[in-house]
Amino acid sequence: MKRQSPKLKICGMKFKHNMLKVAQMKPDYLGFIFYEKSPRSMPDTLHPKELHQLPRRTKKVGVFVNASTGYMLKQAKAYRLDLLQLHGNEGPEQCEELKKAGHQLIKVFSLGREDFDFSLLEDYKPFVKYFLFDTKGRQPGGNGETFDWSLLRHYDQEIPFFLSGGISLENVNQISALPFLNVHAVDVNSQFEIEPGIKDIYLLQKLKDKMKN
Repeated sequence: MKRQSPKLKICGMKFKHNMLKVAQMKPDYLGFIFYEKSPRSMPDTLHPKELHQLPRRTKKVGVFVNASTGYMLKQAKAYRLDLLQLHGNEGPEQCEELKKAGHQLIKVFSLGREDFDFSLLEDYKPFVKYFLFDTKGRQPGGNGETFDWSLLRHYDQEIPFFLSGGISLENVNQISALPFLNVHAVDVNSQFEIEPGIKDIYLLQKLKDKMKN
């Protein structure tokens, strides 16, 4: 059976005009960052009604870092988010709360140069729809650095995941050479920007064409 190509998530949307242009490319997911320390934080630049204009085929992902359950539920309702991405030190108990409230979750784990203890994922498995693996850096996400994807051989591949961290036009084809990975989607951000929060449509189209082929 032919392996399906990974889906595409474009993260860090911040401005309406650019968001609508990106949405015309029909990505599978768009990511919106609810973290004030990020240069791509968007609650002050995008009104909930502007996200309501997006086509339903594109899932809206809210990205949060150590936020309270109440804050996440409030933003999920206001912006009509389809998934919540937890990018901080959120525990399984908080994930259980959010799942019980009816939300699908992506839990992020950052990998460095050394071995990662994948047993840490076990307590999250009952509550998450997907995992996301990115590069351990100074900031939560958007560092533009790649980790050693071969480390994911040690993951049991039970829960499908988003692959993030430094994915570019130069290395995206390497994912197809790793057939043991249960990659649901690739997640791109800073490598495809003109400046923080403004995506380069030309580069994104090249990426989409490469992924299609």
